[in-house]
Amino acid sequence: MEQSGSFVYLIKHLEMGLRPRFIEACAQGGMTYAQYTALTVLRHRPGITSSELARRSFVRAQSMAATVDPLLESGFVRREQDPAHARRMLLFLTPQGERKIDELSPSIDSLEELLLGDLDAEERKQFAGFLRRCRHAMDGADYRPPAP
Repeated sequence: MEQSGSFVYLIKHLEMGLRPRFIEACAQGGMTYAQYTALTVLRHRPGITSSELARRSFVRAQSMAATVDPLLESGFVRREQDPAHARRMLLFLTPQGERKIDELSPSIDSLEELLLGDLDAEERKQFAGFLRRCRHAMDGADYRPPAP
């Protein structure tokens, strides 16, 4: 029987091992992990707002400006006015941004292989499915810790 809270502990422990390696892989490519995450989100979801990008990048909207401004200045991202809402700006990955992701891919792929190296193809597929299900459960929950 699993000890109470052991999954939360294991997930946090995994995150603590993964995060510094992820930060280092991004830094070697001249980016912060937040910038890399933003670029990959824009690759999959072009034309979203900065606030939507913040949600999908796991940062606050206020923090996203500090992440996006250097990406705009570097030419990795471009802004366009939303044709449906003149006051809303949409963000898109540029070809230069695509190349930057591709440049960092070997380091990120190597890190992913380190993480998943002991799993065969079927186990990787199952693990990804379990993680997605857990994420969806958390997204749909309005959780408040029970009173002690």
